[in-house]
Amino acid sequence: MPEGQARTIKFVRAQIDPLPNDRCQALVQIERPGVGLSTGTAQGGSGQADALRAVGRATADALSESYEADGVRVRVRGVQVLEAFGQNVVIVSLAASKGSESRSLLGVCDGAGDLARATALAVLNGTNRFIGLE
Repeated sequence: MPEGQARTIKFVRAQIDPLPNDRCQALVQIERPGVGLSTGTAQGGSGQADALRAVGRATADALSESYEADGVRVRVRGVQVLEAFGQNVVIVSLAASKGSESRSLLGVCDGAGDLARATALAVLNGTNRFIGLE
């Protein structure tokens, strides 16, 4: 990205909160200049795979909300944490549409540390070129 150029989307936060009955709620916030803060939420099971899928869905919902006027919709097909080259990696499979154009997308992020954050960033990574994020 050229120096001085602002990012189109700013990642704000991702969190997973426990709910009763072995459930969780994921919350993801992103910010887009001219649109403001967009928040996505999704519920899932309490296991790691279910919780990270909920984070992915919440991120997709926040993106879809932020780009609603542009006709963008993002859906999560799957989320996996894998070990590659001695480190954890989060990979997401996405379906995205913009007007009449639809694509299957993949996003990847280093999974060291906060896996909720890495999952949200993997969704942003997978959609960045499709919806014009830098």
